[in-house]
Amino acid sequence: MDIEAIIAWILKNPQRYPGMQSRSQPRSNPSLKPLEPASQMQLIWKATVEYIHEKLLQGKGVNIPNFGAFTFSIETELPRIGSINPNLGDINEQRLERHHLHKNYPIFVPDASLQYVLSRYHGKNFLEKPASQSSIYQRGFQMIYCNPVPISMACYLEKNVVRDTHNAIFKAIKDLAKLGRTLHIPFDFAVIAISNLALDARFSKSFTRQVNEKGYEFKMRRSDDPCATFWKTTTQAKWRQSTLSHLWTAPSQAKTQNMNEKTLALKIMSLDLASTIRPHTTAN
Repeated sequence: MDIEAIIAWILKNPQRYPGMQSRSQPRSNPSLKPLEPASQMQLIWKATVEYIHEKLLQGKGVNIPNFGAFTFSIETELPRIGSINPNLGDINEQRLERHHLHKNYPIFVPDASLQYVLSRYHGKNFLEKPASQSSIYQRGFQMIYCNPVPISMACYLEKNVVRDTHNAIFKAIKDLAKLGRTLHIPFDFAVIAISNLALDARFSKSFTRQVNEKGYEFKMRRSDDPCATFWKTTTQAKWRQSTLSHLWTAPSQAKTQNMNEKTLALKIMSLDLASTIRPHTTAN
């Protein structure tokens, strides 16, 4: 089952998955018309995937409550001094090429509630940390939670609609996994496959290559950013730089009004044509 089949399952069982996602909701932009529930949930899912992908490319991990966390496993190696060749360039440049620094491995850490359902999950701990660090926000690298606010802004929907959609989708994933269904949950950068009560996360080669480029290290290190940049950057400026801000462009008010006028004119024309039909007369 892919994400479309999971959404169809949710809409067929509204009593088990209550929330605002089961009904067509008004858009925050009056130029946009409400969508049917299935398209509405698919729109939110697409924006959620873009949100997670963008945060990972910024060097941050993202935790999705009741589902799991996307983060990195960093393997650090000691500099191999004997293998450094001065003819290959400056040592700092070689370090940025990660010949002597570390490797980033994108991983998916299932939530404890999801692991409980997946009885055949191998349970390997990709992140080895002390037992005192029980929270995923302590174990992951620069972990943040999946914020529904920017997703709702990109979809022109209310925040609670996005939250209810997330709760329904990830609850349905656990329910279907418990029933033994085979799930294929696609992200743009990875695929989460659940089969026979086991889980497998596979990341694309292009994404793995991106998080190991030499410029990616500067995104992971907070110390490289000056304090002035942090304090002077407004929320509006961050939103304009985000992929979600131009994921879907809303039509202008004038264009929407013109389309509505054409629709109304077509309706009136159809009524006029219907009124010109000659009535049938019955012979005496």
